[in-house]
Amino acid sequence: MSGMLQRLREDSVHIERLVSLLLEDLLNRPVRDLVEPAWLGPRFVQGFQASVSEERTEAWVRSQVQIALARAQKEEGSLRDRVPGELIAPVRQLASRPYQPDRILVRAILDHGAMHKLLRQVLMETLTEFGRSLKPAAQPAPRGSKKRSTFGSLMGAAQDMATAVGGVMEKQVEGKVREFVDGAIFRSLDLTVDKLCADDFVPDFAEWRAGIVDNLLAVDFEKYLDEVEKLDPDGLVSELSAILRGLAAWEGLGDQVESLLQAVVDEAGESRLRDFLEGSGLEEEWRPQLEEFLVVRAKDFVSTPAFASWLSDLED
Repeated sequence: MSGMLQRLREDSVHIERLVSLLLEDLLNRPVRDLVEPAWLGPRFVQGFQASVSEERTEAWVRSQVQIALARAQKEEGSLRDRVPGELIAPVRQLASRPYQPDRILVRAILDHGAMHKLLRQVLMETLTEFGRSLKPAAQPAPRGSKKRSTFGSLMGAAQDMATAVGGVMEKQVEGKVREFVDGAIFRSLDLTVDKLCADDFVPDFAEWRAGIVDNLLAVDFEKYLDEVEKLDPDGLVSELSAILRGLAAWEGLGDQVESLLQAVVDEAGESRLRDFLEGSGLEEEWRPQLEEFLVVRAKDFVSTPAFASWLSDLED
């Protein structure tokens, strides 16, 4: 064993200093030296295109999804049992933030044939049931009466006639309801949009979203797994892969990626990475942990035969 290799393996101070120098050099380099759009953009696109076109990648993703689902199927209880209590309160607070949506966006979401069909069915059934509730019920014959009186016979005939007329009227009412509903759908949609976007609905809307969080947390974990199965995970992976392949085939992808990277570089100007991170707290909070991690990995690496062989070749 060479003296240099022995010193590296027995005294970690040299590795610690090397890691510190490496991070210090990285932080003191201008952002433009670390991110070179003309070089990084095409290579990112090439790597992305190679990954999404590889059939083994899709198969690997599908297998990982199945492994995760198999692991999740062993869980029991509600979602609340798995979410840290410290996380629930801020999530609920986030959901209940006051928010007033834009009318154009809400209408773009709701104004669709599926929503029209839903409104039509709800209004039809509601109004038809209401119309039926107004229909007078037939009076039963008095108990113990063996023979209808003349008056009773007349009343029975009147009731039979009323039933027949009522049936005809019911069909006419249903037709009128259908005609009314077809004209009321757009008005119902307008009222829904108006209500969702109204100033006085903002608190109710916030409370509703917070209630959604509470209700979802109370649902058994098994129910979520059932919903995932309904989505056909294997098919979903295939469809997402098709989307990524379509993105990879886009001729303008390279130019777009390079343009975004160039915008970052232009915004940073001549700033060093340390200047760019100033005020974020990232350097102060993450650097000690990152240094510790790199030192551990470096110590493990210099202990390998491969490193010893490399160093020996370098010394020769």
